[in-house]
Amino acid sequence: MPSDAPADDLGAAAGCIRPPSVENTVEDVSPPDRLMRAMGPMVPSTAVVTDLHAHTNRSDGSHPPAELVDIAAAREVALLAVTDHDTLAGVDEALARGRATGVRVIPGIELSIRVPHGSMHLLGYFIDPAPMPLVGMIAGFAATRTERAEEMVERLRGLGVPLDWQDVLDGAAGAPLGRPHIAEALIRAGHVSTRKEAFDLYLADGGPAYPGSDGLDAEEGVRLVLESGGAPVLAHPETLKLNDAHLDPFVGRLARAGLVGIEVHRPEHTPDQFARFGALARRWDLIASGGSDYHRPTSAHHAGATGDPPLPADTADRLLAAVLR
Repeated sequence: MPSDAPADDLGAAAGCIRPPSVENTVEDVSPPDRLMRAMGPMVPSTAVVTDLHAHTNRSDGSHPPAELVDIAAAREVALLAVTDHDTLAGVDEALARGRATGVRVIPGIELSIRVPHGSMHLLGYFIDPAPMPLVGMIAGFAATRTERAEEMVERLRGLGVPLDWQDVLDGAAGAPLGRPHIAEALIRAGHVSTRKEAFDLYLADGGPAYPGSDGLDAEEGVRLVLESGGAPVLAHPETLKLNDAHLDPFVGRLARAGLVGIEVHRPEHTPDQFARFGALARRWDLIASGGSDYHRPTSAHHAGATGDPPLPADTADRLLAAVLR
């Protein structure tokens, strides 16, 4: 994620790295003192790679938060958003490691959203590592995920594919339960060989063991992130499985509700997808965001990979500035 410019107040306060060649797109932003408290002083770095979508083992990634930051640093990532599913549990550790290594860490989350088509996740980016009222709702998210995981185990049992519930819990190691944890339990039980097989046979959207999401609806998710002082961004829009005739009005509805950005820069996006989602961003005046969606060493793409062209380095500042104005 290249591109940088003279540091504005927001970038300087949070330790943003900006090459001098690109004109600054965020002007006259004077963030409150909480920006400094949240981010802390950062160690200077010459790297300009930015990744605004990555996971730790506090949800369905495999790395502890500090280790994820180290991996990002080794990939010359200068700015990393930790965006675990429905939890902020990895943020404090990542922030502390970021201060030690010179990686600027953005507190983030990836919310599960209820939609009647495909699946939807909503990213939220924050200045405060414990934003309210979001923090007050996270326990409820975890309870909902546990109930859904229990239902998946019951459905699998009905399909003749039994799992040990305690094994599922042990595999999650305290993280909010999700389909990847069920997939791993299926592998350990010998029912499937890979995660892909688990999803293809049982856990994909519309699969026989997946009950669907019963979380927030899209507008509720956008409002929650905004009310918590964050910037809401539509993650991987292709998973909504909507054609242009339906995706355009859906994104427009969210833009009117306060959506700030949409993921355009992703390593798996084809040139056609990049153009399609980029056009949506321009049409609805959204910031073109993105990230690697890195989870583990076997992920298809490494931390810091954001496609071609890569994510501009000023994207996080633009997102945060949009909600500070």
